[in-house]
Amino acid sequence: MELNLTNVIYLFLRLSPLIIVGFFILQSIFNSDVKGLFYLAGLLITLVMTILSSRIEMFKGNEGDDENKSLSYMCKGVTLGNGPISYLPLSQTTLWYTLIYLLTIINKYQTFSINMPTISLFGILILTDMMWSWKSGCHTMTHFIPTMIIAIVIGASWTTFLLNTGYDITFFAGVSDANVCKMNTNRFRCRLKTT
Repeated sequence: MELNLTNVIYLFLRLSPLIIVGFFILQSIFNSDVKGLFYLAGLLITLVMTILSSRIEMFKGNEGDDENKSLSYMCKGVTLGNGPISYLPLSQTTLWYTLIYLLTIINKYQTFSINMPTISLFGILILTDMMWSWKSGCHTMTHFIPTMIIAIVIGASWTTFLLNTGYDITFFAGVSDANVCKMNTNRFRCRLKTT
């Protein structure tokens, strides 16, 4: 693979789920907290449910297509023996779960305006990963929809559970839009709104 802009973008998009998970784990390690472990626990639950759901016959397709997909370098993901570990896209599961994890926290603390770049980035990553996988013939809409539903339901449920424990075990907690600093021409003006 030669190094050009298209290949670099392709490589980033294919590795984005691993980069995002690595970011959360490393941030947790550097901050010496367990937030990353709780994020990872929810992600693992979501991935296991996706893998188990992918064993339903309707997602496997016909045998000829599976053989072609398993031989395709572009579609080959994690394998277990001769077959794929999941017939549903695990990259989509990871991206959707992380987006819902963050949106649940953002909704709780009402920080939509300061997190629009994050929401936009995840939207772009999800759409480009979906388009690439669909155009490459790796997955169809019958694969994307159940993956999205599983990730949304488990991601929202898990994050809501974490938020309701009363402990600080989620990322990005506690700062609302009202508690941000705004720059004036000569000085910073901060508001602190107590609740």
